[in-house]
Amino acid sequence: MGASFPRSPEPVEPPAPDLAVPCGGALLAVLMLLALPAAWGQCKAPEWFPFAKPESPTDESVFPIGTPLKYECRPGYIKRRFNIICQENSVWTNAEDKCKRKTCKNPSDPLNGMVHVESDTQFGSRITYTCNTGYRLIGAPSAQCVISDTTVVWDEEAPICERIPCEPPPAIANGDFFSSNREYFLYGMVVTYRCNGADRGRKLFHLVGEPSIYCTSHDNQVGVWSGPPPQCIVPNKCTPPHVENAIMLTENRSLFSLNEMVEFGCQPGFVMKGPTRVRCQNLNKWEPELPSCSREVKCSLPQLNGLKQELKMREYHFGDNITLECEDGYILEGNPWSQCQAEDRWNPSLAICTSRSHDALIVGICFGMIFFILSIIVPSWIIFKCKKGSNPDEKCKEVNISLHPQEGSCVHPQTPLTRQENSSSINSAQNSFTE
Repeated sequence: MGASFPRSPEPVEPPAPDLAVPCGGALLAVLMLLALPAAWGQCKAPEWFPFAKPESPTDESVFPIGTPLKYECRPGYIKRRFNIICQENSVWTNAEDKCKRKTCKNPSDPLNGMVHVESDTQFGSRITYTCNTGYRLIGAPSAQCVISDTTVVWDEEAPICERIPCEPPPAIANGDFFSSNREYFLYGMVVTYRCNGADRGRKLFHLVGEPSIYCTSHDNQVGVWSGPPPQCIVPNKCTPPHVENAIMLTENRSLFSLNEMVEFGCQPGFVMKGPTRVRCQNLNKWEPELPSCSREVKCSLPQLNGLKQELKMREYHFGDNITLECEDGYILEGNPWSQCQAEDRWNPSLAICTSRSHDALIVGICFGMIFFILSIIVPSWIIFKCKKGSNPDEKCKEVNISLHPQEGSCVHPQTPLTRQENSSSINSAQNSFTE
């Protein structure tokens, strides 16, 4: 037999690499794509239109490509039908501008007034009305174009513009007014005053002031007269002068003679500017010019800790009241209410705001002082008793303290007290207190 050789192994192919396929992620992506309407060629249900409604309402949520839906315009819009179609990109065709709004009748300006169109006169639009100067509006100031059956109309009737009236002019003593109409006094009308006639050629009264006043208005609603009426004054006489917030120190009378003096003083809390005395002159005039009383007396708040900031920012005049309030963390001590008096005084006296932490600190200091005093007195008393006893060691055993190891002093107790010693110590202490 021939020699046998070992058989060479056959070449082995390398194993195929494992392919890591993200099955979960791919599946999720596929499902999401399939969920889109475009993947299946569908459109979602169209949105709600304020101008149109479907002819045949349906509960379907998706519609295939090419599906038409029929709509008709709502009331308030010109009647019309139209279709929207689902397109290949899953979007419905545009429905805007399919319906046109109906138009209300063109409004006209009211007599002595004007109409204002804000945008247009179509369905849903609004208009407003105003009156000319001297006239006031009676009725609705605005209107809106709304649906009425199958058409559109303005929801309010046009208002009217009425001429502003005034109350009858005030009557005067020793005279009267004259006007074209003594029953109705409307905006712009003028009345003229005259004094009563002369006696045997002698003029009895002088007309002092503006002889004519007219009807006007400050708010274009209520009529008022342009000023006060004049006065019919006896010659060389003056009516009592009036100064606001002042007191007449001279005896008050219905008439003052020529060159007669009148003296004024201001009410409490007011300061006078100008002369204190005036003199009666011809034609009911007072000279020099009448003074004025201004409210200049002020009260200031002192620097109060803890007071609310808004109270510090205000101005306080004579007669003003204040209610004090403290910030958080402070307590009000005193009467919270006070009133500003003359000479920058408050009555009653202003309260103060004290800190709550400050009160706690005072209490803590008091208790600390008590404990400190006790910590000095008690040991001193014990030491005094210890030194006073005949046997210092026994006294020290009573209180379990030690002093410097000098003659006649206490030393550390080395052994605990026995029951007998303890009893004798208690008796000794009782005898000491008795002494």
